[in-house]
Amino acid sequence: MSKAKSASASRNPGARPASSGPSEASLPLALTAAEQDLLGRALRFLVNVQAAPFIARARREGYAANEHREGWRLFKLAAGEQRPLEHLFAEAAVEAASGGGVEGAERMQLLREVDVFENTWFPRTRAIIRRVVARERREGFEAAFFKHLEPQPLGSTVTTSVGTYLRRLEGLARNSDGDAKKVHRTLAARGLTEAKVQQVRDLLARLEAGAGAQAQPPRVPAAELARAWREQREGLEGLRDWFNDWATTLRQVFPVKAQIQLGLTAVRRTAAAAGEVIEEDVPLDEDKGAEGEAAGAEPLLG
Repeated sequence: MSKAKSASASRNPGARPASSGPSEASLPLALTAAEQDLLGRALRFLVNVQAAPFIARARREGYAANEHREGWRLFKLAAGEQRPLEHLFAEAAVEAASGGGVEGAERMQLLREVDVFENTWFPRTRAIIRRVVARERREGFEAAFFKHLEPQPLGSTVTTSVGTYLRRLEGLARNSDGDAKKVHRTLAARGLTEAKVQQVRDLLARLEAGAGAQAQPPRVPAAELARAWREQREGLEGLRDWFNDWATTLRQVFPVKAQIQLGLTAVRRTAAAAGEVIEEDVPLDEDKGAEGEAAGAEPLLG
């Protein structure tokens, strides 16, 4: 049985997304569009500010060597440059298992189909047994058929319950008992034909083969993953503050063309009319709901 999940994400870079179930530090770190934009613009600044036309003027505003080193340190931390590859393998395995990757999405779709079968035919079978089996036997018959067989939540356990159900169904077909044959015939008449059963068997086989084919991820202690996740998140927050500080200072002394070269200002070209192009300043935390506003010297990172 499927369980609804909900999540919300903050518009602000560095804010932690709400989550339910596993702790957020146990899941792969997903960068928002604003955070990816921050990384790109910070890298452009750190590389281009070293050019002679820029560094002299930046130095006069207090941009010293220690500040440049601090920018690179925060950038590398925020980008995950110092995280071991084993962490990324482990996080990719978590993402695939939760449906985040290509294989995970395909597996989740197969599980949903099996889950629909379970939710459809378990209650129908129970109702049919209680109708067609002789009254004096139906309680015992129902208890035997559904022994240790209860609907499972959407996930790997649903494959076990449906596999057990199919074996019980095969038992009805082979059984010489009159009530067993009657239940089996009624189920087939209602749509649970051998062709339908074979479709479900194929789904279970694909799920089993997929699980076996997946390589085992490296074992990384959960505490280590959580620590690395927090450090990268703190790096993103620190880089945002560092970049916002210098962007605010240097935008006041560099012309617009230089600001664009340094990543301090981004422009978006939009066709306003035939043959007309408007350039707009794009802050990193742009409110996409506001249209037609005039470009201005707003803080880059909100």
